[in-house]
Amino acid sequence: MATPRLQASAPTGSYAARLEQIAHLHVPETEAEQLWRQVSRHRRELLRRLGRDVGQRVALLDYLLNVHPHHVDATIIETTALDAIERRAISDALTGLYDRGYFEHGLKRELERCHRYGNPVSLLLLDLDEFKEINDEYGHRVGDKVLQAFGDLIRKHLRGADVPCRLGGDEFAIILSDTAQAEAGTVAERFRADVESWFETHPVCGQFLEVTVSGGIATAPSDAAGQDPLYALADRALYEAKRRGSNCIETASGSAHPGTPAAA
Repeated sequence: MATPRLQASAPTGSYAARLEQIAHLHVPETEAEQLWRQVSRHRRELLRRLGRDVGQRVALLDYLLNVHPHHVDATIIETTALDAIERRAISDALTGLYDRGYFEHGLKRELERCHRYGNPVSLLLLDLDEFKEINDEYGHRVGDKVLQAFGDLIRKHLRGADVPCRLGGDEFAIILSDTAQAEAGTVAERFRADVESWFETHPVCGQFLEVTVSGGIATAPSDAAGQDPLYALADRALYEAKRRGSNCIETASGSAHPGTPAAA
């Protein structure tokens, strides 16, 4: 299907006035017009990557925050404007984490930074153990509550620079910026243990459930430099964690961070 064409039409009134209205930016008219056209191109790029039009306002804020953070003084962008990025356009509706489309965009961006500056980036893939059985026994309403609680626990363990995503179903990914594999393993193991203990002490819809998670980690540039090879290695490590009995973290290098594996 052909990608719809987005018109880079001029805003009503001056460019400067429109930028001030939607993002509280105060720039001269000449600079505002140039910025508007750059953001329009970025909006088309986001459409290509994410498969949906995020709108000019979201494209503007993403451009200023992630593409050219030094283009303007970030202090002139009010906190309320940053909070209004409309993450719904790039987020999973159930958990509030980023969706698969944004995951692809975020991983590509982090690998570009890794190649440019030499800082490592680790990819952690997570999969809930025996989640189908929870859905089958207790129903999808309980399953959805488990996924929501799991998403909340992910956010608890991450820094602002990390990118947590729900890829679909009970499959999740976390892009750990500037994180070597050993550190990523420590973060993942702490998270795995927290998931196990949290569900033991917090009922979901009145039910105490045995919920555990398995994970696989791969790190750039040591394991792989490209997006697809890095994902494949993390996925292979996740498969190995499942094969070992689940409820554990495995790395692409073969080092394990065991929990209390279920019976194979």
